[in-house]
Amino acid sequence: MPEGTKLSPLVKGAAIVGGTALVGTAAYFAYKHFSDGSSSGSGSKNSVPKSPAERLKEAGNELFKKKKYDEALENFRQAANLCDEKETTLKSVCNQNAAACLEKLELYPECILACTTAIEINPRYTKAIVRRAQVHAKLNEDEEAMRDFTLITLIEPGSKVLDKYLPELEHIHKRLCEKEMQEITQQRLSGIDFPIPETAVLEWLKYSVVADPIVNAVATHVPSEEETGIKKIYTLIKLRKYDDVASATIALYEEAEGAEKLPAAVLAARFFTFHNNLKKVNDWVAKFWEDYEALPIEEKEQYLPYAISVYNIQAASARTLEESEVFVIKAEDMCPTNTDPRFGFAANAILHRQLGRANQALDVVLAKNPEHPYARFYRTHFEFTQACEDQHMGRIHNHILEMERLLNNHSRAPIFTYTVLSNIHANSNNYPLAIEILDKGLQVYPDLSEFIMLKTLTRAKSAPQANNLEHMTSVFIELCKRDPNNFEAQATYAKICAGNKDYDKAFECFERAIQLARQPQELQLALSEYILSRANREAQYLLDTLLAENVDATSS
Repeated sequence: MPEGTKLSPLVKGAAIVGGTALVGTAAYFAYKHFSDGSSSGSGSKNSVPKSPAERLKEAGNELFKKKKYDEALENFRQAANLCDEKETTLKSVCNQNAAACLEKLELYPECILACTTAIEINPRYTKAIVRRAQVHAKLNEDEEAMRDFTLITLIEPGSKVLDKYLPELEHIHKRLCEKEMQEITQQRLSGIDFPIPETAVLEWLKYSVVADPIVNAVATHVPSEEETGIKKIYTLIKLRKYDDVASATIALYEEAEGAEKLPAAVLAARFFTFHNNLKKVNDWVAKFWEDYEALPIEEKEQYLPYAISVYNIQAASARTLEESEVFVIKAEDMCPTNTDPRFGFAANAILHRQLGRANQALDVVLAKNPEHPYARFYRTHFEFTQACEDQHMGRIHNHILEMERLLNNHSRAPIFTYTVLSNIHANSNNYPLAIEILDKGLQVYPDLSEFIMLKTLTRAKSAPQANNLEHMTSVFIELCKRDPNNFEAQATYAKICAGNKDYDKAFECFERAIQLARQPQELQLALSEYILSRANREAQYLLDTLLAENVDATSS
């Protein structure tokens, strides 16, 4: 509706884009109608005569009501051209009304230009900004749409949005996330090696498999100066030089002959999963099966554990649970008593938010091996997650007690057990107990960066200067320096930098966090916040530019 026509009463609401509160990023968007303030007594003897531009605008309004959009457009354009230097508000309104006509005529690029002209005259013209945002969205120009909606929050901080914009905003945000998710997936399929998070390797080494021949070999390996072949690779793993393992393994594979190539191929495939390089994972899986099938039948039995490991890799790398289970069944056909394939499937199911299938898989694991060292930790964690989603406080409390019992009764628990329990107690302000749990974890996983990070954060939260942003910023700078491959440190520091409007550093950390993200939830979280930060920066830059240009124009 063009300005100057009668408006229905204002209906106000509130909306939040995405599910994450981003530090320093406006997450509310506003849309407010304006009237031109024309008086019902305009025809009285004392009224000021209307200018030619004003009369043309009013005629345009009448034509717009009659849906004569072409004629209305011409009136609004002529009115804008007739405005004198003092009629800046009127000129801005005429351009916005022209944009309304162009939108009705589905001339979207021209509509955007008309909105831009209106905004350049009046940088705080929310109606023109919202219209431009909506038209950008119609053209699938989602970055521009997000920028303009965010611009509203900078112009009117704390304002509420109309409920009717919630679906539109969520759709734009979701579409941007999906687009970037597809691009990242393509990158991971194209052969790019991303940095390896320490916890990804430790999960494999410490609490994901029982019968993996390489894991068991690494566990018993003692590094020495005179090492050759695969033992040199084991030493790299022991020394946590994870980013060097894949290239060293490829060199070993090229030097090896016959069956000696098989362990190298398995290691290469495994470490490219840690690099999030699905293309190379598939390449090395194919090399393994080619070499394995070339073995004489009597030798295949000797290397069967390696074949099961490769099926486990394929199951973990599969895009769907259905595809994953195909490889699990193949591995179980080779060795029905081996619990590693089904246990891996349980972990994969939880990543796909399939708690029922995860529990079914753990039933199979515990039926085969009632003393499985990790299955009960996983089951308790799955059930705790489900209780949290159901908001069932009684079950949540019981599962916390069970996690604590398991932690006290078993010498080695998965990393997530320590972090979950520590976070629970820290959130309850029981900082000493939270730190005590992390200290237990550091006895099992010495120098683990994730535990050190959480311990540092817990101490910082409990300190008198906990609310001091400068103090927390310095904490995260040190954490990122200590372990640049830690997702949580990079993602959190990115949010702090975005809140400080240090966007260059924020984007650097967001991009690294996206590279490091292992789980879909991590990737979605980092992408969502990255997109909102980008919109905030672009909106702030645009507002600053418009206001500066407006001041210059007024001064001249």
